[in-house]
Amino acid sequence: MKKVLVALFSLALVFGLAACGETNKEEQATEKKDVKADIMNFYMDLVAKINDNDADYDAYQAAIGSETPPTGAELTKLATAASDSADKVSQVLADTKVPNLGTYTGKFKDAVKELSDAYAAEAKGLKASPIDTKSADEAMTKASKDLGDVLKDAGLAPSDIMTDTAA
Repeated sequence: MKKVLVALFSLALVFGLAACGETNKEEQATEKKDVKADIMNFYMDLVAKINDNDADYDAYQAAIGSETPPTGAELTKLATAASDSADKVSQVLADTKVPNLGTYTGKFKDAVKELSDAYAAEAKGLKASPIDTKSADEAMTKASKDLGDVLKDAGLAPSDIMTDTAA
């Protein structure tokens, strides 16, 4: 009788573990779907935060990229406003709390910090005399690429935050 009970309990245990394994796989699949949505929402929020603070920076970029870029006092005025704008973006990014994005949380924290630092470098370069944003531009490009790589790693379309936030 004991052998029969042990066999029945063992069988029940096997079925119970199998059921838990299936539930766990379903939970993991749902978690991945939710994390992708959370990642996309966070990225879009990041774009919105930058866009809310970078109008003067975008105006400067557009002006220096035009057929007749500004010079003299006009350039200085645009650069000063762009520097202030870049400082604001840097601070907003530094204050941004990255939500729990599963295994991507740390990567997003690093990418957002890198982007914040790049905007701070842009602000400093725009205040320099003469204006020198070459290394800051390189840092900005790298930060944007790294952020896009995190999106790609998460199974989403890689994006370029510099393009997404351009006026």
